[in-house]
Amino acid sequence: MERFARLLPGIAHIKPVDSDGETICWEAYDKGGALLGYAFAADVPEAVADVGETEEMDKYRIIGIVDPREFKIIALDISIHPEGPEEPWATEITEPEFEGQYMGLTVEEIDLAPDGKIDAITDSTLSSTWVTDAIRERVKEIMKKTMATP
Repeated sequence: MERFARLLPGIAHIKPVDSDGETICWEAYDKGGALLGYAFAADVPEAVADVGETEEMDKYRIIGIVDPREFKIIALDISIHPEGPEEPWATEITEPEFEGQYMGLTVEEIDLAPDGKIDAITDSTLSSTWVTDAIRERVKEIMKKTMATP
């Protein structure tokens, strides 16, 4: 919970949202019990088939929060994964300028330009694509699960 509360300080407690035994996201509540958003986490890349030597590739940890009504990104942190390489290639992906591009975006807008509103990091298009795809897919999962339940 601490990592989500750092992103959105009003969070007092969280509750997991599970599907088929897997946690999809967490409902984040304030002290009064109001739903502030849906918190999510992702490790990128999770697995890379068809790409050799992935242990040498950059790995990222993403945590974020989605608005519970419009499903827009309201908070996001992208960091180098603790198990990532000692010398990451694309640290710009963890900078506020890159992360800030996602703020306020809907699932339809979360894609690399020109199809979406995210500008890739020069020389790190693959990492930019993986991170963007992971965020978009998490938001889709959240929407699918939370909109299907009363």
